[in-house]
Amino acid sequence: LLSTVTGVHKYKWLKQNVQGLYPQSALLNTIVEFALKEEPVDVEKMRKCLLKQLERAEVRLEGIDTILKLAAKNFLLPSVQYAMFCGWQRLIPEGANIGEPLTDCLKDVDLIPPFNRMLLEVTFGKLHAWAIQNVRNILLDANAKFKEL
Repeated sequence: LLSTVTGVHKYKWLKQNVQGLYPQSALLNTIVEFALKEEPVDVEKMRKCLLKQLERAEVRLEGIDTILKLAAKNFLLPSVQYAMFCGWQRLIPEGANIGEPLTDCLKDVDLIPPFNRMLLEVTFGKLHAWAIQNVRNILLDANAKFKEL
């Protein structure tokens, strides 16, 4: 009797979710749909999707590495650094439409392995640190010039 009662408590959340007493999250709905799907799963298609996400992540990593190498150059004019920073943020002249800016470095690559995810986040973090340092230097220069006046 005791094992039956504890067994009921262990699976109470499952029973309530199946009966619909708790609101289901989108992830839970996706899992339920996948598990109850009667048609066969196309494993090859899923594999291709994962490979495309890995390729997309590698391209982002190469691009951000290139920008970081250029940002490390001390001989670049401030206008070139500004143009590079605006290009990275996709801040372009009015009238040109190249799509939405990349708001998150992990957008559309959320299924890549954890090491690759962390590598992308760390590399983008380095670029953010570079941008913040440049803005800080500009503000300190402006403050010094303002104090001189």
